[in-house]
Amino acid sequence: MDKKKKGLIYDSQKCFSRFLKYEFKEHFSFDVYKNFKNFDDELDKYAFMLFVVYSDQELVDLLRIYRRGVPLIVSTLNKDIKLNLEKIEDILLFDSSKIKSEMRTELKFFINTVI
Repeated sequence: MDKKKKGLIYDSQKCFSRFLKYEFKEHFSFDVYKNFKNFDDELDKYAFMLFVVYSDQELVDLLRIYRRGVPLIVSTLNKDIKLNLEKIEDILLFDSSKIKSEMRTELKFFINTVI
């Protein structure tokens, strides 16, 4: 049996992380963080990170780990934060306002692109 690749999910509200863990459980194991208070900074063990940004403080947390060498997929429903994220190179900006089947397809594409 192949060892599952690990993914990190930062999702303070844990809504999106539940969807992701369910949809991709056959291929990935996930560590979910609501904040980085207990984060060990060992990013190299992850195949990719998915970061859901709900607030400016979470944007600060995102910038703390940005450019650490692990592929980054970012999602937000906040229009102002989204405009700022669109200016950052080397991240994939995921649209979580879509219906589940569209999100699943787009996430599979993004994950296959980064790993």
